[in-house]
Amino acid sequence: RRRPRSAAELSAGDAQRRAAVHEARRCEAEAEAAAELTFAPRINAVEGVSSRLKVATEPDSYLERVRQHMALRDHVAACMREAEAENQMRECTFTPRTREPPAYIVRMARSMAVARAARPAALPARPGWR
Repeated sequence: RRRPRSAAELSAGDAQRRAAVHEARRCEAEAEAAAELTFAPRINAVEGVSSRLKVATEPDSYLERVRQHMALRDHVAACMREAEAENQMRECTFTPRTREPPAYIVRMARSMAVARAARPAALPARPGWR
C-alpha cells in the first residue's frame, strides 16, 4: 500500500506530472509532423548574379552607396515636383490687360515724388502727454 500524499504533493506534483506528459506528447507530435515533411529546397548558384546590397563582398562602401541612392532619389523627386509645378503654371493663362496712364497723370506723379523728396524729413513728434 502507498502512503497518503500531502496537499503540497497533490497540487504541485500533479501539475508537474501533467506538464511533463503534455511536453512529451507535444514533442512526439512535432516529431511525427517533421517526419512527414519531405521537401528540402535546392539552392542554385547562378553565375553572374550578385547581391544588390553587396554587403558580403563590399561591406566598407555600403553606407556610401546608400547615401548615393538616397541623393539620387531626392534629385528625381525634386525634378518631378518641378515638372509638376511647370505643368500647373502652363495652365495659368490669365494676363490682365493694362493701359498706360495719361501723360498728365504721369507728370503729376513725378512732381509729387520730387516734392516729397525735397521736403525735409520730419522729426518724430513727441507725445503730448509727457
